Amino acid sequence: MKKIYLAPLEGITDNTYRVTFKEFYGGCEREFTPFLSPNSTKKFTTREFREIDPEINDVTTTVPQLLTNNAEHFLWAASKIAELGYTEINFNLGCPSGTVVAKKKGSGLLFYPELLDELLNQVFAGIPSGLSVSVKTRLGKNDPDEFEEVLEIFNKYPISELTIHPRIQTDFYKEPVREKYFSYAISHTDIPLVFNGEIKSVDDMDRIENAYPSIEAMMLGRGLITNPQLALGYKKGQEIISPDLERLKAFHNELLARYTELFSGDKPVLHRMKELWVFWKELFPDSEKAIKQIQKSKHISEYKAAVQSLFK
Repeated sequence: MKKIYLAPLEGITDNTYRVTFKEFYGGCEREFTPFLSPNSTKKFTTREFREIDPEINDVTTTVPQLLTNNAEHFLWAASKIAELGYTEINFNLGCPSGTVVAKKKGSGLLFYPELLDELLNQVFAGIPSGLSVSVKTRLGKNDPDEFEEVLEIFNKYPISELTIHPRIQTDFYKEPVREKYFSYAISHTDIPLVFNGEIKSVDDMDRIENAYPSIEAMMLGRGLITNPQLALGYKKGQEIISPDLERLKAFHNELLARYTELFSGDKPVLHRMKELWVFWKELFPDSEKAIKQIQKSKHISEYKAAVQSLFK
C-alpha cells in the first residue's frame, strides 16, 4: 500500500481545510500547502504565514510549497521555514496558470532548462542543513518530449521526491494524462517518484499501485476534494460505492463555521464554500437545481437554507 498525499489546490486546501479534513477523514501521510510566493520583500504575507504557522499546522505532516524562479528568494523562504521546524519543502514546477507561466514560474520554468538548472544548482548549494527539497512537476510546457531534458536536469540534484503530473502546461487539466512519460521516468531516474493526476476512485489507486509498484506514493487533488473519504477508503481496502453524506454534511458545517469565524463578512466565506461545491456537486448528480441555488446565494443565511435543502 502506497502513501497518500493531499495535493495543494489554490483557494481550496488552505490551513482551515487541511486541519478540518484530517479531523473528519484523514488517510493522508502528508498535506501540501498551496504555493507561497517569496519575493524581494523577504516577508510572508499574513495569509502565507497562516499556512506554515507551527502553532496551527502539524510540521510533521505539512509540506510548505514554494513558487519562484529566484534562488535568493527560495533560499530566504527555505531558511525561515526550517526555523519553524519543517524538514521538507516542495518546489512548484507544475502550476499551469497562464499568469504564473508568463513569469517563467511553475510549469513555465520547464521551458527554460538552463534557467531551471542554474536555479536548482544555487538552491541545493545553499539549502539549510536538515531541510530536504522535493519537486512537483509537469512534463514540460508545450511538448511532452521536453520531459527528457527536464528529467536529466532533475537527476543532477539530490531531490528527495519527485511528484510527476504527466501532462504538459498547455494540457491544463483537460487532456488525458500521458502515462507513458511516467513509465519513462520509472526507468530513467533513481529519485523516489510520486504519481499525480486523474486519481478519482479506489480502483484508480489500485491500478496505479499495480502499474507502478516501485513508486513512493500517490498525490490526490481534485479527486480527493470531490470525495474526501477516498484516501481513507483506500487505506481500509473499501470500495466506495456511495459517499457518506452525513459525514460530508458534518464536514461542511464545520468548515462553514470555521470560515465564518476566520473571515469578516459573508462574501469571503461564501466564495470559499462555493469553490468547494465546484467539486462536491459531482456527488449530487440529480440535484442541479439545488446546486444552482447554492451558487446563487448572496448571504450566509440564504446559503445555509440552500445547503440544508440539498442534503434533505
